[in-house]
Amino acid sequence: MPYLKSQSLSPYLKKFDKKLEKANRKLIYIGGEIRFQSERDLEDYIEDNFSELFPDLVLVKRQLSIKRQQCDLLCCTKSVNQPVIIELKNEEDRGIVSQLTRYRKALLEEKVFASQIDYSLSVMLVAIAPTFHEDNYTDKEASKFENDFCFWEFRVENHNNSGKIKLCGKTYDILYPIFGLPEIHLNSGCNYSGLPLFTLNFIGKIDKKHHEHFMALRTLFLSQPKVKEMVSPTYSKLLYGTGEGKNHKKLAEITNTGKGLYLFLWLPTAAKPNIKVPIDRFGFILAKDNHPLSKDSIVEWLVCTQGAVDLKNKPTPHTNPFFTRNGMLKWCKPNSYLAQATTGSFKTCFLLLNLIKGITQPIDEATLKWWETYKIQTPNYLGWYIDLAIKTWNYRLK
Repeated sequence: MPYLKSQSLSPYLKKFDKKLEKANRKLIYIGGEIRFQSERDLEDYIEDNFSELFPDLVLVKRQLSIKRQQCDLLCCTKSVNQPVIIELKNEEDRGIVSQLTRYRKALLEEKVFASQIDYSLSVMLVAIAPTFHEDNYTDKEASKFENDFCFWEFRVENHNNSGKIKLCGKTYDILYPIFGLPEIHLNSGCNYSGLPLFTLNFIGKIDKKHHEHFMALRTLFLSQPKVKEMVSPTYSKLLYGTGEGKNHKKLAEITNTGKGLYLFLWLPTAAKPNIKVPIDRFGFILAKDNHPLSKDSIVEWLVCTQGAVDLKNKPTPHTNPFFTRNGMLKWCKPNSYLAQATTGSFKTCFLLLNLIKGITQPIDEATLKWWETYKIQTPNYLGWYIDLAIKTWNYRLK
């Protein structure tokens, strides 16, 4: 098992870890908006506060699996037991009408919880999201169930570094801290109350002089949407991403072994043309006495690798360079990273221009001239690469 899951804990520790996870929920500030970190966190909030948010409804079942469909909330009205399906979205979703229509069909075929729900009444289909696309309204108008659909927008706002949600004309408290606000620099310090048990075991194995930088970096990674924190069975690795498998997106990994404490980031790389978003895993060799997790540390080498960084393989003036099969130097100096990543790879070049400058195709001559100078003067401090990894992460989630 590459990374630990809650099943790895004893029954007592599972309960304890669940309490910690619940106490550790957060909102994140990204793209000028405050949102729940994940759709699951939004569902948790709605479930925990359901009677206050929807006093006229009864929550019958969360995450109802029916005929290979999975609807978020099955409810009914208190007055006449009319069936209500609620689908929650943490971001705009153009396919929500067809999704709710499928749930409606499955529900009417199975008629679950018939003792609580009156299936002689029409099924009310409710979508709750921060915004709705024009296509949602077009699909709604084209549906023969148009009169059964309700679109309810919500908005999350900052109030003393905790959130307030506006929904259906009313405002409710969200007692979660907000990560990533530009005007607020969260001082994580070394307050470990509320850290998951797996993370506590990891941090307990690293030198205390690294704790403050680790906590700051962890806060930054967990401020990004859909990021989960996973720990290896030996508590020597922390992975940040959507999951551990090959098809999951990854943002960063921190490893702590006998060879030292290392940060790995998933960054743009040289790639074959058929790769949709050219990304690879890079480790960092820092200047002597620089902190391995500090954004101010100076980078001496980037190492493109899926495994550990082996200093014995560090190139010398007398060794031939090694390349990955996609053409990226396995070891490169910071000021040559951008040039190496984009040599012969136009897709990577366009990706980096988008991430760094916000420029999309077509590329004008002035931009190309700027790029030719910039790509050989890549910054050499670790924070630049951390910021690039975060921009890459959010680009991949689009």
